[in-house]
Amino acid sequence: MSAVATNQNRLAVPVRPPLLRRSWLFVSGSDREEQERALLSGADAVVADLEEFTAHQDRIEARVTIANFMRKCRQQRVVGAVRVNRLTEDGLDDLIGVMHGAPVAVFLPHVESPEHIRELNQQIGKLEHAYQLQAGRTEIVPTIESARGLVALTSILAESDRIRCCLLAGEDLSTSLGAIRGEDSIELQHVRSRFLVECIAAGVTPIDLPYSYRNESAVLADLSWASRVGFKSKCVVSPAQIQIVNTLFTPSASDVSAAEDCVMQWQMALGNKQSPSVSPSDFYNARRLLGRHAEFSAWAAEANEDANGRMFQ
Repeated sequence: MSAVATNQNRLAVPVRPPLLRRSWLFVSGSDREEQERALLSGADAVVADLEEFTAHQDRIEARVTIANFMRKCRQQRVVGAVRVNRLTEDGLDDLIGVMHGAPVAVFLPHVESPEHIRELNQQIGKLEHAYQLQAGRTEIVPTIESARGLVALTSILAESDRIRCCLLAGEDLSTSLGAIRGEDSIELQHVRSRFLVECIAAGVTPIDLPYSYRNESAVLADLSWASRVGFKSKCVVSPAQIQIVNTLFTPSASDVSAAEDCVMQWQMALGNKQSPSVSPSDFYNARRLLGRHAEFSAWAAEANEDANGRMFQ
C-alpha cells in the first residue's frame, strides 16, 4: 500500500455532517488543558483558535500543539478545526504549521471578498498534496465580521466547494454596524436572518454568532429565537452553553413522539377523506422534525458501526 493510501486510510474516520454539528466550541490554540477539557465538553466541533485566543508570541508553539490536538479530536470523533489569522498577516504560517494534523476545517477571519477564499483554497490544496491528504478533504469556513462581508456573502460562498459551513461573528460585526449589544440580542436579529437565508440558498450550513452574556434565561431566549428561525448550528465560547445548544438543536423523544402523532392524525384524516384536525403548518413542522431526527439516527448508526469495526489511531 502506498504512503498516500496509508495516510488517507488513517484519516478515514466518519465526520459528523455539517447540518448535525450543533455546537462549535472555540478554545485557545496554546492551552493544552483547555483543549483537553473541550474534548470532554460534549461539543460536536472544537475550533483551536490562533487569532483572538492565542497571543502572537505563542503562535509558533501553538501550531504544533494544534496539529497534535487534531489527532486527538479524530480519536474522540469530534470535528477538529482551526482558525488561522488573515493570510495578509501570519495566516499562511499558521496554515503550514497545522495542516499536517489534518484539521477537518479551517476558519478564515474577516472574509470580505471571494479573493480571500480563493487564496486560502489554493494554499490548502498545495498543503493537502504535500502532506498526502485526500484532495478536497479540508473544509473552509469563512467568518463574516463586517457589513462588507455580509453584502458579498453570495459570491464568497460560491467561490469554493470546500465551503460547507459559514460563521457569523458578533463583536466585530456589531462594531462594523455601529450596533449596541444587549442581552435581548435584538440589534443583530435582522443581520442573522439575512445571513441564514444567504447560507441556505447557497447550500451551506449557517453557524450562528456566539452569545456572550451569562444570563441563563437570556441565553435560552436567544437560542430559542435562533432555533425558531432555522438555525441548527451555534458558535460557543463558554462550555456552559454547550448542553443547552445541543438540546435545543436536537429533537427530543417527546418532540419525536408528538410529531409522529401529528403526522398520523393528518394521514388518517386524509385517508378517511376528512378535514385534518391539525393545521398544515403543524404538519409540515412535524415532518421536518422527523426528518432531522432521522438524520441524527442515521449518523449515530454510522458512527457506532465504525466504532465497532475500526481501531482509531
